[in-house]
Amino acid sequence: MPRRFDEADLSRIRPIPIATRHSKVRVEDIVDPRTLAPHELAAAFPDLLGSAALKRTAAALRRARDERREILWMIGAHVVKVGLSGYMTALMDAGYVTCMSTTGSAAIHDLELAFFGQTSEDVAAELPAGRFGMARETSAHFNAAVHRGAALDVGLGGGFGAYVAEEEAPHAMRSVFASAYRAELPATVHVAFGTDITHQHPGFPAEETARLTMRDFRILADRVRRVFDGGVVVLLGSAVVLPEVFLKATSIAYHLGATPQGVFAVSFDMLPQYRVRENVLSRPFRGACESHMITGHHEIMLPLLYLFLRD
Repeated sequence: MPRRFDEADLSRIRPIPIATRHSKVRVEDIVDPRTLAPHELAAAFPDLLGSAALKRTAAALRRARDERREILWMIGAHVVKVGLSGYMTALMDAGYVTCMSTTGSAAIHDLELAFFGQTSEDVAAELPAGRFGMARETSAHFNAAVHRGAALDVGLGGGFGAYVAEEEAPHAMRSVFASAYRAELPATVHVAFGTDITHQHPGFPAEETARLTMRDFRILADRVRRVFDGGVVVLLGSAVVLPEVFLKATSIAYHLGATPQGVFAVSFDMLPQYRVRENVLSRPFRGACESHMITGHHEIMLPLLYLFLRD
């Protein structure tokens, strides 16, 4: 049957070596906060407005950890690409993360840092040259990680973690997925098709990726149900995809009979976002949640929160 509409012929794509691509972020930029000396930081901040919200967030995280409640972190790709992987690993090690959810682009940055020690290409320079997103090694590792997840019968995030750890990537200790895998924590990846550079390549395993990212959605839905019982939700830097995914997971929890009580939800982002306010902080837990929106750069706010937790 003839096709109704023309399609781009991805078989004509000619991937380029990643070594020929300039990357703006290197693995040396990642900070391991566990090497830092603790400071009496919280006392320097007034108990007003944003600093009060930050203190309350730290207190909620401590309470949830001590009471063994669910602590769900939803992180955007910028959290990985601005050198904060070490902070996420440190928070996992300290018991402040029970589930991490993210996007396909975050997984790509994590893979590049783990295997090549660099990520974040110059889109403005590479796009008009027809080279943006065309690194063959990135695509090969992404596809291999998907296949690993399918072979292990785990979700997409579990496949990424197993792949980075088992393939002994040179910088595996900097990988948030490998860290979650070692800690036996769920790390879910929620792919929106057409949004990631690996989707440009002719060998992208769309069917396997779809099946595994759907499994990750079911894992997340179960974790959101647990959040209903006095848990904490931290959204760090995703304005659209993760708030929408979270809202649907919340709907499932309600449908299956969950009733929220004592939930704490907080968003960190550079700008206030509509879907964040409505889909994470407002609609899901009306009357049963304390919520805060804290505005600031990720590379400033996450280290501050971590230092508050160390005091």
